[in-house]
This record gives sequence, structure tokens and C-alpha cells, in this order.
Amino acid sequence: MNKKIILAVVLTVVLVAGGYGIYHFTFKKSAGKEDIKKSELYVCPMHPQIKSDHPGTCPICGMDLVLKSSDDNDSGKVSNEIGEISISPAQQVLANVKTQFAKSENFDFSISANGVVKSRDDAARQISSPVKGKITKLYVNYEGQKVGKGQKAFEVYSPELIATQREYLLAYENNAKMQESSYKGVVESSASILEAARQRLKLWFVNDKQIEELAETRKIKNSLTYYSDYSGVVIKKYINEGSWVMEGATIADIVDLSSVWVMANIYEYELSSIKIGQPAEILVSGYGSQIINGRIDYINPFVNPDTRTVEVRITVSNKGFILKPEMYVKVNITTGKTSNSISLPKTAVLRTGKMDMVYVKKSGNIFAPRKVEIEAEKDGKYLIKSGISEGEEIVVSAGFLIDSESQIRMGTGNYMPGMDMPDKKKNDMEIKEGDAMKDMKH
Repeated sequence: MNKKIILAVVLTVVLVAGGYGIYHFTFKKSAGKEDIKKSELYVCPMHPQIKSDHPGTCPICGMDLVLKSSDDNDSGKVSNEIGEISISPAQQVLANVKTQFAKSENFDFSISANGVVKSRDDAARQISSPVKGKITKLYVNYEGQKVGKGQKAFEVYSPELIATQREYLLAYENNAKMQESSYKGVVESSASILEAARQRLKLWFVNDKQIEELAETRKIKNSLTYYSDYSGVVIKKYINEGSWVMEGATIADIVDLSSVWVMANIYEYELSSIKIGQPAEILVSGYGSQIINGRIDYINPFVNPDTRTVEVRITVSNKGFILKPEMYVKVNITTGKTSNSISLPKTAVLRTGKMDMVYVKKSGNIFAPRKVEIEAEKDGKYLIKSGISEGEEIVVSAGFLIDSESQIRMGTGNYMPGMDMPDKKKNDMEIKEGDAMKDMKH
């Protein structure tokens, strides 16, 4: 009987020990697998419900799955320092957070501006008729025509010119006859009459060559030819052939384009770098990016209230008539100023009106706000005078989202230096107990 009892007790102990061992081994093994799976969980940044224990792509949007680490449990929490915030890699992908390392660059503070070509006001001229008559022939026929100095402009029939020619021929023949007279006074008188007739022709702008031709041929011309006194391009024609004109009537307007003005608009904050006589380069893109040199000779004393710019004028030589009125050009004004500064894209800097700040990525997934001072703006970048050092990793995209999240997490208890802090004394919504009692009595 005792042997049976002992055998039953031993068998029971063995079964219990074996069961415990199997249970312990199985539980530990499954728990280990669960821990591994938990530590190697991959999720989709756009669809968090998609989970996997190995790398892959999201079946919904096709994005690469990212490893969800233990840092995700702490994402969104603010560190001990004011404004710092931790953002998980998945959230960074979702918010499109991009960073770059700050580095110094050499900058030339030459001013680039848009310009427009204008004809010079002092280069405008007119071709006009000095006499009353009929235009029998017109050599200036269309706008845009090039006219050279001394070139035929028009022919005019004028009864006054015919009468003056006749007077001159009579005086000329009389003077020739009087040359044989022995009376000195008669000779001088005939010469004086001839000179007076010559001067009347010149008052009608008949040139010396035409007067000499009249004396040689002894033939009166019904129409006299007039020549242009200027070189230029016709910008306006007023008269056609066959038209009767009054004395002084304008036949055409011309302008000399051998040199032109380039009017450039300079922002008012750049005016301190501009002065009369400063060299400038005109870039003409339509002619193989040709560069024409000139100098500033005028600065408008007034600021355009709409564009906040000041117009400066550059006079340049226009060889080959490359520059045409109303053409757009690029203007580069050399200031001689250079700088070696840290530069950041405009998207990296948050401008609040009272201060400028950026977010710096620290160790891990910690982002911290940093107040910076902007030196200048150049080529679509901000030049940083102080606040960050070369080599620091700066957020250049989605910085405003990080700042918003940081402010939400901080609440009203923590603020960066320079931020507006709420003043309870100035809170219009605060109700005092005395005021409430007064309202109740009324």
C-alpha cells in the first residue's frame, strides 16, 4: 500500500514539473517573438492602420513603410528646454520635413534690376516746312524709316519761293551789268540788292548749293527740295504727298537712337548703394546675352508709391541699334560690396514681425527653435548675421508646422525670448467678482 502511494506521488510531481517546463518554454518563446515583432513594426506614414513586421510598400498609396521605433511613443513631447519638440520619423515624412546643413557662401552685393529701354527726350527732332505751299514729293514715307542728315525729305511748291527766286535772278543779272559801271556807288548798290535777295532765299532755308545752281542755270524751279538736318528714325508722319501745308507745319517726328536711356527700378532699401556715375551692365538676352556698359546719370527724387521703387537712368551707346525703345533688359549695378555669410532658403526662416527664427535639428528627433538675425536678402536666400553656426542642421521645409505643434504642446506656460506673453492684467475677458455682483444687483 505504501509503495502505491509513493509511486502516485512521484508520478504526480513528474507530470507537474513536465507541464510547467512545457508551459514556461512555450510562453517565453512566444513572448520573445512578440517582442521582436513589436520592435520591428513597420507602418505607412499616410495610413497608420497598415502594419507589417518587415519592410515593404503600402498597398493603398504605394509609399515605403517606415520602421516604428520606441521614439514614436514620445513623439510630440516637448523636452526640458523651452520650445524643443520631439517628432518621430513617421511624422516627419508625413509633414514633409526637410533639413539641410548650414554653410557659408561668398556673396556679391551687386544690384540686379529689371529695366526698359527708352528713347532720349533730348534726341527728338522734327522735319518741318519753312514755307507755305503744296508737298509735291515726300521722301519720308513711313514710321520706322531711318533718315540720315542731309538726306532728301520733301519737295514743296510755293508761290512765295518762286517770287523770291525771280527777285534773286533779277538782282543777279543787274549786278553783273553794274560791274562795268565807273560809278562805285552804283556797283555797291547793285551788290547790296543781290545780297538782300540771297538772304531772303536763305530765310526760306534754301541752301548755298541750290542758290548757286539757280545763278548758273538761270532757271526758276516750281518745286524746291528740302533736306533733313538730323539723323534718326521716323516715329510719326503727319503729312502725305499732295497736302497743302502752312509755314512751320511738321512733316514728321524723328528720334536719334545712336544712344538711348535704360530706366531701371531700384527698391528703396537698395538706394544707399546707388550714386550718380556708378557703372552698370545692360544684359540683352535677345542678342546672345550681349552686355552693354553704361553709367547712372540720373536718380529720380520720388519713390513710386505702388511699387516702392525708385527709377534710375543709365545712358548707353546703341551701336547697331541693338537696343530698341520699350525693350525689356536686365540691369546689373556694381556696388563693390561682398560678404561671406551663412545662407538659408527663405522657407527656412519664420518671420513673426518681432523676430526671425529657424528650427534646428538636434540629436535624435529633437527640433529646437533658434532666434536669428538677417543681414540681407540675395538670390532668393536670407543671409544670416547671427543665431546659427556653420554645420548645424536646419529645417528648410515645414518649419511652420513644427512651430505650430511646439506652441500647442507648450501651451501658455513656456515662451521663447521675444515672444508675446499673455498679460492677465490686460485680459479683457477676465471678470472680477465685484463686477459680477454689480451686474446681479442691477
